[in-house]
Amino acid sequence: MQLMRDARCGVRPQRGLTPWRHVRLLSGLAALLLAATACNFAPPHVQPPLPTPAVFDPSLNVADSREPQAPEIGWREFFRDPRLDALIATALDNNRDLRVAVGRIDVARGQYRIQGADRIPTINGTAGYQRTHTGADATGIPNQRAFTLDRGFISLGVTSFELDFWGRVRNLTEAAKSDYLSTVQAQRAFQLSLIRDVAAAYFAQLETAAQIRLADTTVKSRREVLRIATVRQRAGLTSALDVRSAESLLAQAEASRAALGLIQVQVNTQLQVLLGAPVAGPLPAPLPLAQQTDSTLLGAGLPSQLLLARPDILGAEETLRAAEANIGAARAAFFPTFSLTGAWGFASSALNALVGLDALTWNAGPQVTTPIFNRTRLRGNSDVAKAQGRI
Repeated sequence: MQLMRDARCGVRPQRGLTPWRHVRLLSGLAALLLAATACNFAPPHVQPPLPTPAVFDPSLNVADSREPQAPEIGWREFFRDPRLDALIATALDNNRDLRVAVGRIDVARGQYRIQGADRIPTINGTAGYQRTHTGADATGIPNQRAFTLDRGFISLGVTSFELDFWGRVRNLTEAAKSDYLSTVQAQRAFQLSLIRDVAAAYFAQLETAAQIRLADTTVKSRREVLRIATVRQRAGLTSALDVRSAESLLAQAEASRAALGLIQVQVNTQLQVLLGAPVAGPLPAPLPLAQQTDSTLLGAGLPSQLLLARPDILGAEETLRAAEANIGAARAAFFPTFSLTGAWGFASSALNALVGLDALTWNAGPQVTTPIFNRTRLRGNSDVAKAQGRI
């Protein structure tokens, strides 16, 4: 009769878990987790059609295996000036924008790890001890004595682990991974552009210095012409028109020299900003501009090889993968979310009896959450994800 009353009241009689029931429980959980990875609403990744011919014209004959391709040559082998090599090495170590790009990689890597952690249950361990005292008047029961209760507990719990039936968590993880890979390619693209900018500023510095030397020679020559014209005018051999003409040419030469000085300051400042810090140690002497050219011929290669060589193209494809994964996550948000919560541990009023079958406590239960009145928001998120994919 007591068991019947317990059943009607929703109380199950206490029974131990046999090994066979343990096996069935674990098998059921494993089957549930496997089924949770069955669905995926992300569109398949397909490279979009290009506005160029599908087949390259072989008559152009740009692929030459005898000549090295650009990705096969490092910047140290390409540039022959040891001074320029030292400047580029300093910029790669100290450029602040490059540091920001590296920091963005670290952020994206951390976001990927955080998002990937949602695919496995988060188990938290909890332990504690509590003593509670209740006075005689605090109970509100007449003739009740004061009492003190001790309670210790230790448990392992899983808080709201989502069963990824629709692939939402998996797609968000894939999107975070693609964002991370995209930032890696963005850092590589910036590194290449930094090498280019340092080399361009350095060559502009050498060019400006050569122009300044030529301008100084011109100013010196124009001053000598003016001196000779002044002497001839005083001797009555020429008119004042020749002197005024020589003065005009000297003023033009001095103005050009002043403009070159301003350009030199601007180029030096630009190069210093690119470097990000002073160069450690003395720099080697620069090579003249005539010796900066490299006799190495670069093979043009096939246009399709750019897909594997250019970091901006590789980064754009990873961004497309991330957008496709976000589309799948936005579509999965329309469906109910299934999650599990549970805890297993021990609790007892006596610490010496804390661990044992008599102190065993556990709870487990599923939870279902389904969207009802927020369909407009979900449709907006889906439209945004699709638009980003098209972009």
